[in-house]
Amino acid sequence: MHTLTCKNIVRKMGDDFSLGPINLEIHAGTITAVIGNNGAGKTTFFQAMSGDYPGEGETKVHGHNVHSIAGKAALSYVPQTFPEVLPFRLQKLRDLHANHDDTWRDDRFQAYARQFDLPLRKRISKLSVGMQRKAVLALQLSRDTSLLLLDEPFAGLDMEGQTQLEKILISKMEDDPDGSIVFATHIADEVQRLADYIVIMKNGKTQEPMEKDILAQQFKRIWLAKSVTGVEEAPGIREVEGVPPQILTSDAEATEKWLAERDVQIMKRERLSLHESLPLLLRDEETNEV
Repeated sequence: MHTLTCKNIVRKMGDDFSLGPINLEIHAGTITAVIGNNGAGKTTFFQAMSGDYPGEGETKVHGHNVHSIAGKAALSYVPQTFPEVLPFRLQKLRDLHANHDDTWRDDRFQAYARQFDLPLRKRISKLSVGMQRKAVLALQLSRDTSLLLLDEPFAGLDMEGQTQLEKILISKMEDDPDGSIVFATHIADEVQRLADYIVIMKNGKTQEPMEKDILAQQFKRIWLAKSVTGVEEAPGIREVEGVPPQILTSDAEATEKWLAERDVQIMKRERLSLHESLPLLLRDEETNEV
């Protein structure tokens, strides 16, 4: 079952940038990290998924168009910036949700307000950047929805706030096994701690979702007993350095098969951390786009 389906999403941003076309399906019960360098199009993509940015294509949440009442009621969205809420006091925004939002859970909001130590009667514009983000997170997390779209949700949070949010997101998934979370980030630690799937975004396009655990198995550093002619052309090879060589591969099984066919002895192998493998993916020139 899919919580979120994006079909032929396209957004034009003047003459310099365009998003898509993007086709993407997010499975229920999963957390997906959208990874990309600055300018890759993550924020525009999240705006498109949430229905905030008009354009071509269709986004559905549990089968409902994102622009429909049912679609809007099924998702919560925390953008990277939120100037529209800054003039308001948090208490006023809470009152608006409580009176007009059928998905609102006031018990949940009060718990988040206490946990984040949020001042309810102070204008959000007067809060620090981190507290502003906590305020918006508290509002959106208090809506009883099956899909969370979070654009750089940890940005600006202190260490305690990051830990609190991480626990909240994990708890939400435990309480709602049919729900999904999609978050944008460029921080490997966030991906390691939370994500089930990774979507790489480059130049306004997304690649196929990859299971984080499978990715960890594919990327390895291998130490060889001797130099091998043509090893740079072996399948999966990303880097070769040193004598005897160390190699980095994104397809360990294919690389090791190639080496075995040439009777090359492997002295040592180890998996790459996401800190090492994600930059390799982001600078990859292949066009495995959807």
